[in-house]
Amino acid sequence: MNNQDNNKAIIQLEQHLLFQSLLAELSAGFVHVSADMIDQEIQASLQRIAENLDLDSIALGLITGDGQDFYSRYQFAKPCKTAWQADSLLSEGPFLTRTLLGGKPFIMHDVDALPPEGSIDREGFLRYGTRAILVFPFIVGGALSGGIGFASVYPRQWSEHVIQGLGLIADVYANVLERKRSMKELQWKEEQMRLAAESADIGLWVWNIPRDIIWATDRAGEIYGVPNDDKLNLQRFLACIHIEDCERVKDGVQKALKEGSPFREEYRVVHSNGAEYWVCATGKFQLGDSGQPERMMGASLNITDVRKTKIELERANSELKTAFEEIRHLKDQFHQENIYLRHEISERKGTQVIKGSAAMQSILSQVQQVAPTPATVLIMGETGTGKELLATAIHEASPRKNRSMIRVNCAAIPLALIESELFGREKGAYTGALAKQIGRFELANHSTLFLDEVGELPLDAQVKLLRVLQEKQIERLGNPKPVNIDVRVIAATNRNLTQEVAEGRFREDLYYRLNVFPIQVPPLRDRREDIPKLVETFIEEFARIMDKSIDSVDKTSLQMLCGYDWPGNIRELRNVIERAVILAKGPVLKITVPVSKSVSAISENHHQDSLEEVDRKHIQHVLEACGWRVRGQGGAAAALGLKPSTLESRMSKLGIRRPSS
Repeated sequence: MNNQDNNKAIIQLEQHLLFQSLLAELSAGFVHVSADMIDQEIQASLQRIAENLDLDSIALGLITGDGQDFYSRYQFAKPCKTAWQADSLLSEGPFLTRTLLGGKPFIMHDVDALPPEGSIDREGFLRYGTRAILVFPFIVGGALSGGIGFASVYPRQWSEHVIQGLGLIADVYANVLERKRSMKELQWKEEQMRLAAESADIGLWVWNIPRDIIWATDRAGEIYGVPNDDKLNLQRFLACIHIEDCERVKDGVQKALKEGSPFREEYRVVHSNGAEYWVCATGKFQLGDSGQPERMMGASLNITDVRKTKIELERANSELKTAFEEIRHLKDQFHQENIYLRHEISERKGTQVIKGSAAMQSILSQVQQVAPTPATVLIMGETGTGKELLATAIHEASPRKNRSMIRVNCAAIPLALIESELFGREKGAYTGALAKQIGRFELANHSTLFLDEVGELPLDAQVKLLRVLQEKQIERLGNPKPVNIDVRVIAATNRNLTQEVAEGRFREDLYYRLNVFPIQVPPLRDRREDIPKLVETFIEEFARIMDKSIDSVDKTSLQMLCGYDWPGNIRELRNVIERAVILAKGPVLKITVPVSKSVSAISENHHQDSLEEVDRKHIQHVLEACGWRVRGQGGAAAALGLKPSTLESRMSKLGIRRPSS
């Protein structure tokens, strides 16, 4: 290497060292510069860089507020030179813009060497006389916020150390401008907070926890009755609080400090003149580098004037809410009871329990014994023996008689609706549940619920019924909140529940829960001495309804009635009397028994056939007489005194089907 090359290398090295020294000096200068001096420091640094690198102009631009373009914020140009502008960069420099948006610097050694996609950019550079340029993006938070361009009016081969150095100073500019923006935003927020606190009459304070020093605004001092020259710490703060509230507030502070949770308390403060004021204070912790609470910043408000009003309003609102809830509940219950009672009145007949036989005398004695108690009663007996009448008698002799007894025919409710009917539902609990419905248990609250044909309940419904009987609570469908109930349950069945339990069709635990006080009602054939009195009662009832005058019953007819086995029991007898009264043409009533079999033949069959077989034969006989018509006037259901749904259920269980024609 000759001397000329050595001198050139030395000069380049000196220039490189000077440039690196300048970069280090500029970077250090921005570290501690105040927000007010940032603009001045940036402008001065642009000139020093331009002079050091012999640049013709430098422009620093930022993204506009709408993000649509750049605008020049700081710039420098040599005398008689036009400064390169960042304005309209997105539209006039698309190639340059794409490079910056990609987070890469734009390096142009000679404008004539731009690729074809930079043709629009070339026109813009030449318009400002720029032939070489370095442009670095400002990337803040992963987004382009601006950039800085270093331009020359001559082609220039940018060295690697210049590119790296200017890239570093571009990062310094980006960071210092972001710091300036953050500081201004913080100042603005602080000003907003100060104005808000003043307008809301709020006192602000900051507790430095490690040093136990509290800074407070003048308004905060006024709220706590502390002179401006007093030094505040936690102990001085607690000394301002009423003695009855102090320990609670202290515990609240310690709990918030331990958990790092927000602090909020309402308490009384006592001023030096003895005046007491209610204060609401809220605070939030700020964590230090160690992760431990370092400061608590908060606000206090004098709420003395609104405290009493607030308490009174809360109490009034609570009472109103409770009252409205009770009114709503009663309204729903009364509405359901009204519907239920209208339905019951239309179906129930004016019958009464006949107590002529010794068997019925014994049963009514049991009724009088169990009625005053809350015990669950299980009434067992064949269909039509008057189990519902006994349930009514128990209810009417109980302390719950002032409220209506609620009746549920378990066999008449579709399987899909059993739970809804018994326990109620909320609106939208399932498809088709268009309105809220109170269940029968809730409707029977403080009264009696009569579960007729309880043996017909499916096993899953038995589980829910057992839970209600044990826990005295129900849950409406669609609402998991339990509802307490006080219901006395009377159940009835024509099934042998002991056998049902043995065959797995009825839960043993539910059977024992229901079988607290069992009453077995004998069939009508076992108490024939009651038949004359029942006939008399039914004749009086139907004669009055049909406005007929009947003085007596044909003796032969009465003997036949007493000799008939009555597989349909009292219900069948009642229907026979009703039909006879309808057909009556004189004062002496002649009655035809339902079947033509003699008493001896029926008795013989009775001993040979099971009760289920007798029931099947009788129902089949009536169906044949009615032409296998179940529903409507002249149907088998009406002849047997059963609801059509109940008869259809019995037919299904007994395997009775209409013969194919």
